[in-house]
Amino acid sequence: MTVEANAKVNFSLEVYGRRADGYHELRSVVLPISLSDSLSVEATPDGEISSDTGYGEKDLAVRAARALRDRCPSAAGKGARVHVVKRIPVGGGLGGGSADAAAVLRALNEAWRLGLSPEALAETGAAVGSDVPALVLAQHFGSPVLMEGRGERVRLLDADERETLARSWPGDWMVLANPGVESSTAEVYARCTPRVKGPPSGFDASAAPVNDLQAAACALHPEIASALAALVVAGANGAMMSGSGSTVFGFASSREDAARIAASMDAVGCRTWLARSQWRSGR
Repeated sequence: MTVEANAKVNFSLEVYGRRADGYHELRSVVLPISLSDSLSVEATPDGEISSDTGYGEKDLAVRAARALRDRCPSAAGKGARVHVVKRIPVGGGLGGGSADAAAVLRALNEAWRLGLSPEALAETGAAVGSDVPALVLAQHFGSPVLMEGRGERVRLLDADERETLARSWPGDWMVLANPGVESSTAEVYARCTPRVKGPPSGFDASAAPVNDLQAAACALHPEIASALAALVVAGANGAMMSGSGSTVFGFASSREDAARIAASMDAVGCRTWLARSQWRSGR
């Protein structure tokens, strides 16, 4: 079967203190966007699990398939082959590898006839990568997801939160721009200054957008700061970085405006994509 592995942007990303397991406590609103990889996932009877990405044991899609098989006794001995048509930039803060892993979990749940709920698949994804649980729910429901902990605690935004987010929405189209530098997640977190107080109870959707990793990433890579400034000059409705970078994004009110902004970003050496939020576009 073929499944779309939708990327994400972090419409908000708050970083709190370090946990006992070494990860930071996070709180983030994750939005699924129309930019996606296409995966062909084939169930096989030989017990082998493989993909053609070339990442070997680091391939999150392969790790996701193995984690799902390990969780479900009825999947014992089952195999899978995954073919990926890659569109999401690698290491760009858009959750490319995690998006593929989430899509594999969803596809194999059907292909292997496991009958797991999206919430159970998200729980399985927590063992694969911090962004995987949120992307399982975001892809399945096409809706904003609140991610907490290191990423293992996820839920859909409720109706009131979605309404608040909609009222503060900067535009229906997004321009994604990558300045061509690789941003190390570990280095960015090491440079980040966490918030002093812990995450407050409840969630205020009107507090978005914010990314607590942005200042650290810009200090490490001035190209990211330049791309953010260029988005604003080009006319984007706000600009921020997704995840730990290096992709930045700004909003536009129409596809024509987004295309014009993207052309300006192309001219300063960024690689660009146009995208829409699945939630806003209804896709």
